[in-house]
Amino acid sequence: MDGLLWLGLAAVVAAAAWIGRRSARRPLEAVRRQAERLAAGDLDARLPGTWGGALRGVAAAQNQMADALTQRLRESEAQRARLEAVLTAMEEAVLAVDADERVLLANPGLRELFGAPGPPEGRPLLETVRHTEVVEALRAALHKGESQVREAAIGPVAARRVRLHVAPFAQPGGRPGAVAVFHDVTELRRVEAIRRDFVANASHELKTPLTAIRGFAERLADAPPADPRAVQSIEVILANARRLEALIEDLLELSRIEGGSAPLRIEPVDAAELARRLLRDLEPRLRAGELMAEVQSSCDGRALADRRALEHVLANLLDNAIKYTPSGGRVSVRLRAAPDARLRIEVEDTGIGIPPRDLPRIFERFYRVDPGRSRALGGTGLGLAIVKHWMQALGGQVGVESQPGHGSCFWLELPSH
Repeated sequence: MDGLLWLGLAAVVAAAAWIGRRSARRPLEAVRRQAERLAAGDLDARLPGTWGGALRGVAAAQNQMADALTQRLRESEAQRARLEAVLTAMEEAVLAVDADERVLLANPGLRELFGAPGPPEGRPLLETVRHTEVVEALRAALHKGESQVREAAIGPVAARRVRLHVAPFAQPGGRPGAVAVFHDVTELRRVEAIRRDFVANASHELKTPLTAIRGFAERLADAPPADPRAVQSIEVILANARRLEALIEDLLELSRIEGGSAPLRIEPVDAAELARRLLRDLEPRLRAGELMAEVQSSCDGRALADRRALEHVLANLLDNAIKYTPSGGRVSVRLRAAPDARLRIEVEDTGIGIPPRDLPRIFERFYRVDPGRSRALGGTGLGLAIVKHWMQALGGQVGVESQPGHGSCFWLELPSH
């Protein structure tokens, strides 16, 4: 009898243990199933709130985590929908690539611009964009981590011109990516070409009658009439004819530079010696204005440039420095090495300076800080515009620093030899 009792007790204990283990596994199975449903996209999966004891807290924590995950996923989907709406509505083409040069994102504008067949996401860059300059700009942003701005002709017959802005960005894991935005500037470039042609043609047409006016005025000046008022009128005609000739020459030169018809011969140019020679040529004006002038160089002073273009640039800057520096002032030309194998040239004066509000526009055509003074000194309003366009043609940069009453410093940076 005792044996049967102990056997019964053992069976009860075993059954209780089996039931306990089964009961303990059920919540774990429920948690696992909830995780699987959430991972599969079922954002409504929740644990029952009827569990007792410690399991109630576990269920509440799991459900709270599921609520937070659901909220974040929905916010992410909303952000993605807004981004897709913006990219679809944009006129500009947009392209993003990862460090392996695979397309992360391309809007409809990009697919239309390059005629990409089908969705390009996930495909290699070269399958979507078969344009050397665009690929090089994206690779430069990926490998150098620097923004790129370029212009390129797109299409089998270069029918469209785009301005390309590329910027790097960081991805999860620290690997770089790059995003490019393409602005269509085809119409803008067409209008600019029409304007250049008009200016060039009009200037050529004006040269012939202006030459005749000046020639006859000079003949009259050689044999002046007795009437002093007539003599004064002839002098006014000559002065304005010369000013118009200078203006037409500047317009023609600016048109040639913009149109790319000004031939460039890039070679090592001794910029220091060029500046010294220009100052020797300007010596009479320096003496008349009681100005000091000097050239300082802390390097060999050589730049890779077109000699005639660089001479014109320096002559314009020195001419302005002399015009706007009062008697007793100083004009200085300084040359030094700049980063990235470039030469920096500074033309500094102790003149009247430029107000801060005028600095952003100083290189615009016909922009004058003081129109009356500029015309009185014989300026055409195109000198600094010519300087800017010559520097762009030479692959250089130009800028200015100035304070009213303390002078100005115009600086140039060019590739060095």
